[in-house]
Amino acid sequence: MNAAALRAGFARLMPAPPSGPLPLKLPRRRIYILPTRFGLVYGTALFFLLLGSLNYNNNAAILLALLLGMVAMASAFAAVRLLSRISIVEIHCTEAFAGDVQSCRLRVSADRGGIIGDLTLRHGDTHVAALRDADGTGVFTWPWPATRRGRRAIGRIRLGTVYPLGLFHAWSVLEPHSDTVVYPAPESPTVALPMSPEQPGQRSGAERGEEDWHALREFQRGDSLRGIAWKVSARHDRWLVNETRHASQAPMPRFSLEQVASVERELGLSRLTAWILAVESQQQPYSLRIGDRTLGPGLGIEHRQRVLAALAELP
Repeated sequence: MNAAALRAGFARLMPAPPSGPLPLKLPRRRIYILPTRFGLVYGTALFFLLLGSLNYNNNAAILLALLLGMVAMASAFAAVRLLSRISIVEIHCTEAFAGDVQSCRLRVSADRGGIIGDLTLRHGDTHVAALRDADGTGVFTWPWPATRRGRRAIGRIRLGTVYPLGLFHAWSVLEPHSDTVVYPAPESPTVALPMSPEQPGQRSGAERGEEDWHALREFQRGDSLRGIAWKVSARHDRWLVNETRHASQAPMPRFSLEQVASVERELGLSRLTAWILAVESQQQPYSLRIGDRTLGPGLGIEHRQRVLAALAELP
């Protein structure tokens, strides 16, 4: 039986870990402690030292053994006290597509004073040490493979320490109410963007040609910074955007699941993801229709995250 199976069996015997929204404090009654390998060697040596001193009635050796035992007990108390002061205050994971590796960041703080810095975190099979931040808090950063799309919970996190002397390993398991979304992997290479139906009486771009006539309008969220008329905006004390007749009459992309209904579901979601990223890079507003719900039109990071999350959470 391997170590992972032993840990899983041991975890099933333990009570359910504390869970809840952030900030989440480590409860004192759910902190466990065991001697490390070095602690076992230390304890064995201490036992034989005490046994020999009693056998030979050596008071100095007995006093030394008792002092070393007090050091070990103080070390165990310090490890538990350190964990009892810890709270998880923030968990953040970067954006990721299926097949990528998501970078997660967890921040912990102490009730009184800064983190001493000898904390470790285990998430799944990943084991990382804390880095002390400028504000005195502890920060953990670790990679988390994103194997499939959808919303996934952070799950169980184990915080531990061998502070201060490495004689004991104290730990606690928590399950914060935090999750992240893995977006569908974009199709590569993808097919061309679908043609949006033009409005009645609207000429196509080929019929319009490149017209240099333009007008000025107020800046709107999602507009490209390249279209801002900087000199005119400075004179009028507000942002104004150059709008060519070609740009003002260009049809807006409107995406829907019906456009990819002819292909397999996962491939269709990957194709929609690739189209959305393409129009985002062109700074072009777009919308997405899923059933009776329509997202947008819009542009920008928040709109992109909302649209891609809707695709990721589809059954």
